[in-house]
Amino acid sequence: MLQTMREKSKSWVTFVVVGVIAFMMAITGLESLAPNPNNSDVAKVNGEEISRYKLSQSVDQQRRAIIQQMGERFDPSLVDDKLLQENVLNSLIERALLLQAAKSGKMDVSDFSLDQLILSIPEFQQDGQFNQEQFQMVLRSVGMTPLQFRSVLREDILMNQMQSGIAGSEFVTAAEIQKLNSLERQTRDIAWLTLEADKVRDNIQPSEEEINAYYETHSERFMTEEQVVIQYVEMKKADLKSDIEISDQELRDEYHHYTDQLKETNRDKQQVSTILIETGDKRDHAAAEERAAEIAARLAAGESFAELAKTYSDDPITADKGGDMGMVEDGFFGIAFDDAISTLEIGEVSKPVETEFGLQILTVTAREKATVPTFDEVKAQLLSDLQAQEANVLFLDQSRLLADISFEASDLTQPAEQLGLDIKVSEPFGRQGGTDEITSNPRVISESFNEEVLDLGANSELIEISPEEVLVLRVKDHRQPEQKPLEQVHDSIVQSLKAEKTRDQLQKQAEQLIAQLQEGVDSKKVASDAGLEWSESDKAARNQPGVARQLLTAAFKMPHPAEGEQVFDRTELPGGDTVVIALSQVHAGEAAIDDVAQARMMASYIAAGNGRVLFGQYVRSLKDDAKIKIYDEDE
Repeated sequence: MLQTMREKSKSWVTFVVVGVIAFMMAITGLESLAPNPNNSDVAKVNGEEISRYKLSQSVDQQRRAIIQQMGERFDPSLVDDKLLQENVLNSLIERALLLQAAKSGKMDVSDFSLDQLILSIPEFQQDGQFNQEQFQMVLRSVGMTPLQFRSVLREDILMNQMQSGIAGSEFVTAAEIQKLNSLERQTRDIAWLTLEADKVRDNIQPSEEEINAYYETHSERFMTEEQVVIQYVEMKKADLKSDIEISDQELRDEYHHYTDQLKETNRDKQQVSTILIETGDKRDHAAAEERAAEIAARLAAGESFAELAKTYSDDPITADKGGDMGMVEDGFFGIAFDDAISTLEIGEVSKPVETEFGLQILTVTAREKATVPTFDEVKAQLLSDLQAQEANVLFLDQSRLLADISFEASDLTQPAEQLGLDIKVSEPFGRQGGTDEITSNPRVISESFNEEVLDLGANSELIEISPEEVLVLRVKDHRQPEQKPLEQVHDSIVQSLKAEKTRDQLQKQAEQLIAQLQEGVDSKKVASDAGLEWSESDKAARNQPGVARQLLTAAFKMPHPAEGEQVFDRTELPGGDTVVIALSQVHAGEAAIDDVAQARMMASYIAAGNGRVLFGQYVRSLKDDAKIKIYDEDE
C-alpha cells in the first residue's frame, strides 16, 4: 500500500532518521578496514556475522559525526583510528545482541505504527505536512529504497523499545524519596571563626636567604619554555586549481557529458492521482477486481475522480487529497505503474493496474518536462568543476612528490625549487603551540618536537593541515629551557613564600584553637584570646545564603555531635582564609514532600539514572551469555 511508503518521527525519532541517513551515506571506510580476501567478516555474534563492510560504513559514519561536531576545530590527528574502530565494533556487537533478544522475545513493530511514525518525520515534510516529493528526494539522495529505510528504522525502534522497557522498569519507593528529601532538607547549627589570611600575609617578609633557597630548590618552576622555530613549505589545492587551464573543447565535451547524465537523472515528472484498492488481508484479488470495476464504471459515467478517491481509496494520505500523489518520477513505484501513466494523456483515466501495493486506478493531472541548461548558463560551473577535478589529481600527485623529495633531501631547498614553493619561517613556539594557524596545529606541534625532526635535523613527514593543504617542515632553531634570572622571578618567589608561610601559620593557629575547644575551654574565651568573634548560622541549609560554599560543604561532612556537645573541624576558603567550624546540632529535614509534582520529578530523575545502570548491566549479561568471535585482521 502507498501508506507503507511514508516515514515519520516523534522527537527522538528525528535523531534516528538523521542517524540512518548518515549511516547509508557512509560508503567508504578506513584503509585499515579493507576487506580481507580470506574472510569478509570481522565478528560473529551467536552465529550472526558482522561484515567488514558494515564496520567500515559505521566507522565512517562516526568519523563524519565527529567532523560535524567539531567543525573547524577538527584535527584528524586527534582521532585514534584503532580506538574508534574498537568502539564502533563494540556498538555493532551490542546492537546485534539486542536485536536478537528482541526477536527471541517476539518483539515487533506493526506496519501501521511504523507508517504513522514515518508520516511525521520533519525531513519528509513541507509546511508541517508529509510531502511525497520531499520523501522521494531525500531517499533518492542517499540511495535508499523505502523498504531499506523501513527495515533500518524498524530495528532502531525495537532497540529503543528494549532500552525503554528495561530502563523504565526501575522505580523509587515513597520511603526512599522521603529519606532523600529528609537528607536534602537537613539543617545544622554551626558557628565559625575566620582566620584572615591578609593580616598574616602582610606581616610576612621573606629574607633574601629564603628567596635564594626557594629559587635553588624550585629551579624547575623558573625555566623558560622549550621552543622551536620551524621552516616549512606548504602546498594548497586552491593554488593549483587557479593555475589549471581548460580549453574550450574540453568544456564543450564536459557539457555534452553533463547533459547526457542530466537527461538520465532529471526525467520528466507527472502529477498523478490514484485510487488504491488494497489486496491481501483486507480483501482477496477477486473482490478487489470487482471493486475496481465498479469505480471504473462510475468514472466512465462522469463522476469526479477526486470524490471517488476520497470515498474508495485505501491510501488515507492521498485519499484526503482527492488521490493526489504529487509530482512522480519514473522508477519509484515500479514498472507497471510507470507503464500505465506513460501512455495517459492529461485527464485520461487508466484501467485498473496491478502494482505491489494492490490495484490502482491512475490519472495524470499535469506534466513537467525536464529542462537542460544551455552551454553558456553552466560554462562557469563546468570550468570550476574541471579545474577542481584536475586539481584533485594534481594535488595528490604533487603531495606524494613533495613527500618523496623531502624524505630524500637534506633540507627544504630542493622540494621548494622543484615544486615552485616558498620556504616560510615561523615565530618561536613551544609544546603548547603558537598563535597562528600553522603553529597551533596539533600535527605541526607533534612533528616539530618529534625526535627525528628535533634532534636529528630531518625533514618531517607530509603533514595534512586539511584535506586541501599539506606541508613539510624542519626545525631551524631549537631553544632549550634555561633557568630565568633570579631578578626576573624575585617578586613571584616572594608571593609564593608569603602564601606558603601564611597557610602554615593559619593551619597551626586553627589546630591550636580546635585543641583548646576540644579540651573544654569556653568558646567565647577561645575567640576573645585570639582576637576573633564567632559567626553563627542556626539551622543552616546546604545552600544557606551568606555562608561560603566551602564552609557549608565541610560542615555537612562533619560527624553528628553527641547531645549537648560540639564537634570541630577546619577548612580553607578560596581567598586563603581559614575557618574553624563548630557543629553543635543536626536537625533532620522534613521527609514528606508537599508538592506532588516535585516528588514525581525527583522519583523520575533517580529512577532514570538507576534505569541506565540497569540497562548497561543487561547488555553486559547478554555479552556474558553470548558466543562472540572477533576475527583478527589476518584470519
